[in-house]
Amino acid sequence: MTDGPSEFPTGSLDAAARRETERARLLLHELLDDIGPRLRAAAGDADVELKSDGTPVTPYDRETDERIVSAATRAFPAHGTISEEADNVGPGTPWTWVLDPIDGTSNFIAGVPYWCVSVALCLEGLPVLAVIDAPALGLRMEAVVGEGASDGDRSLRVGAPVDLRDPRSSNQPGMYSGGAARRLVERGVLLNARLMGAAALDLAMVARGASPLAATMAPHVWDVAAAGLLVTEAGGTCLSFAGEPLLPLVPGREYRTAVTPMVASSDAAGAYLAAELATG
Repeated sequence: MTDGPSEFPTGSLDAAARRETERARLLLHELLDDIGPRLRAAAGDADVELKSDGTPVTPYDRETDERIVSAATRAFPAHGTISEEADNVGPGTPWTWVLDPIDGTSNFIAGVPYWCVSVALCLEGLPVLAVIDAPALGLRMEAVVGEGASDGDRSLRVGAPVDLRDPRSSNQPGMYSGGAARRLVERGVLLNARLMGAAALDLAMVARGASPLAATMAPHVWDVAAAGLLVTEAGGTCLSFAGEPLLPLVPGREYRTAVTPMVASSDAAGAYLAAELATG
């Protein structure tokens, strides 16, 4: 396994790592088969609290976080975890789970079906397994480094590259969050802006070929670790810019306060152009 053109790896796993990854993948499917229907039933009807940073959280965020972290650490005692609702510091373990129990909590609270559970398993700080489950949309997407990305029995591939500043591209959706739409539209990107409220799903739409570009200005590592691997394994480019990369994971780093802009594109040229324009 080697570093790719961004902070997401390329290459393949050795036999021992592949076995560990497959065990983790099967565990996640078992957990999500149970968690997904419960979350889908609760969406739009959950109690809400505000965290210290002013963002909303529900009991379902915390319950999902606890269930996945507990199951992972029971099955893999030597693995560490980083999650939005609990452990935020890089543990320094060879294997680390990175978890966003509900990406798009505001949508979940409102009953808008654009939200997901996002889980990545990292080896030596880089994602090697990604699973994104969007129960309200009936989607479960996954990727293993070197083995491609899939949605059930269907392989995922990014769409054809487009010229971001060509008026003929204006019917193509650009998936934006955190101020990215304003920056890119002002600087001449002519994609049809979509502000959907879930960064992981935005990036996953690039992996699915539904959008040529996704950009988010202030993601945490749990927002992008799984989705970024999906994009690269689907043939696209995902990279962070204008700050310290979120990956590879750094032991002792506080990820609660670590945010770095990230862009995903169906091609490297589009990714680098969008990154340049977003910081111009």
